[in-house]
Amino acid sequence: MTRITRYGPLVLLAAGPLAMPVGQVQASGYHFGSQSVSAQGTAHANGAEAADPSTIFYNPAGLARLKGTQVTSGLSILLPDGEYKDNGSTDAFGQPVTGDAGSYLPDAAAAPNFYFSREVNDWLTVGMGIFTPFGAKLDYKENWAGRYGIQSASLETVNFNPSIGIRINEHHSIGFGVSAQYIKSVQRGAADVKGASRQLAGQFVDANYDSTRNAADPILGPIVGGIAGVPVPDEITSCGGVSDRDGFVDCVANNFANNVQGDGYFRVKGDDWGFGWNIGYLWEPTESTRFGVAYRSNIRHTLEGESKWSFAGVQGAVPSPATSLEGGITIPIFDIYVPPSDALQQIFDEGNWISPADFAASRLHPNSKAKTSIDTPEMLSFNAFHQLNDKVALMADLTFTRHSRLDEVRIGLDQVAGYPYFNGVTEGDLVVEQDWKDTYKLSLGMNYQYNDDLLLRTGVAYDKSPVSSTQLRHPAFPDADRYWLSFGANYKVTEDTSLDLAYSFVKFATGKADYTDNCSPAGWVPGSGGLYRDSGVRCTGNGGNYNGEYETRIHFIGLALSHQF
Repeated sequence: MTRITRYGPLVLLAAGPLAMPVGQVQASGYHFGSQSVSAQGTAHANGAEAADPSTIFYNPAGLARLKGTQVTSGLSILLPDGEYKDNGSTDAFGQPVTGDAGSYLPDAAAAPNFYFSREVNDWLTVGMGIFTPFGAKLDYKENWAGRYGIQSASLETVNFNPSIGIRINEHHSIGFGVSAQYIKSVQRGAADVKGASRQLAGQFVDANYDSTRNAADPILGPIVGGIAGVPVPDEITSCGGVSDRDGFVDCVANNFANNVQGDGYFRVKGDDWGFGWNIGYLWEPTESTRFGVAYRSNIRHTLEGESKWSFAGVQGAVPSPATSLEGGITIPIFDIYVPPSDALQQIFDEGNWISPADFAASRLHPNSKAKTSIDTPEMLSFNAFHQLNDKVALMADLTFTRHSRLDEVRIGLDQVAGYPYFNGVTEGDLVVEQDWKDTYKLSLGMNYQYNDDLLLRTGVAYDKSPVSSTQLRHPAFPDADRYWLSFGANYKVTEDTSLDLAYSFVKFATGKADYTDNCSPAGWVPGSGGLYRDSGVRCTGNGGNYNGEYETRIHFIGLALSHQF
């Protein structure tokens, strides 16, 4: 079974897929927003229009309507704009974590698509589609408030979709296709080394409470220091006045953790090929009216790759959590246990303290192979097209997507043979709870034939987000409901060649986030009694709460060239 590191946090693997996935994307969930420029012009309402070979994606039965040999090559350019406002994010200990997120979206992105169809005879048409079904890119500033959740993520896919369309008779057509889909993901995030140091120190103090309390005592402390030959450090003595156990443990742990500055960094990448299929049906009761239904299957992916850790930016020194206080002596009269002097020197003498960066790299976080499994969601679409008159055509599409396949993101790293994991404890999984819900997208569109050469398009759409609550909106998945307004045009350059243009403005609803990571920086689920009690359940995460809200807008620009042979 694959695992990930116990102590210290892992960044969220995005996007879904290794991040699942993964980031602020352009259609609900992590779908890319447009697979066709002609479809974009109607806000993707034209599934039953079959205007060009891009019908392979929306309804492959539309291939049966295409004559001769046709080719469509398109490019979708995205100009996103987003802001994040932090409303009080905290670490696992309830302390504020601050920092500007920046835009968190790229300045621009582009995705090409290519479609081909060939009429074999009166009843059979074959085709091929190459497009980008899923895509995401997030790029927060390094020191932003949610850096322990994620810093950057990218998700890239390409789908090869050979298809056939069969005309049964003048009223009925069916289409079928298979898909070979490649997916690649790269994720990066920060590791809360200071938080991990605090938690490991707290666990050490809790396990050795009596000895640490004696060292903090104004009378016994100097005696203990004298036996050790080293004065008790201020990190311990300053907590002598704290009477309750939990408060004392937290006080000492926090003091030692304050010697640590800077974050560690984690990167993971992986890729995979997966396979699926799609099917469509088109009913044409009259020459001017048609109705369609289409289904695109889920595709199972197992992304495999590698993970890498870096602690070059971490500074400071702390006592080693591997120090053992066993083998000391008990003072008979006072019945007070005094640990071995060499062990006390490891704790009391700053010159014997270790670098938390070196400890994390050599005892906690080896570079290793990474692995995660995902299922992309299936889609079921119902579409309609009606040529109202010589000038105007109306169309609609209703698409349901089974996003509920994503219940959680669970990522593991292979254990490394021979690596001296601290205390012999290997890793626990990173889990991001999502509990996504099934969604729908409703699109309404219209064509207007301005003249023989120019066709104008427009459309609106409402696209429901799969994120089920504010408490489950993670910074790697800052998704929200969105509203589309689209315009487009098809211009005949020659009798056989045409140019498609499209523009869409997509406005996202405010995405409020209040996500709590129930793991801890030291790699266990906290047990009864608080953060310093190891429950025995292993996990990987930074703990803390990500609290803020997202405002997002995207401009889509599409350009496509079509030619009929």
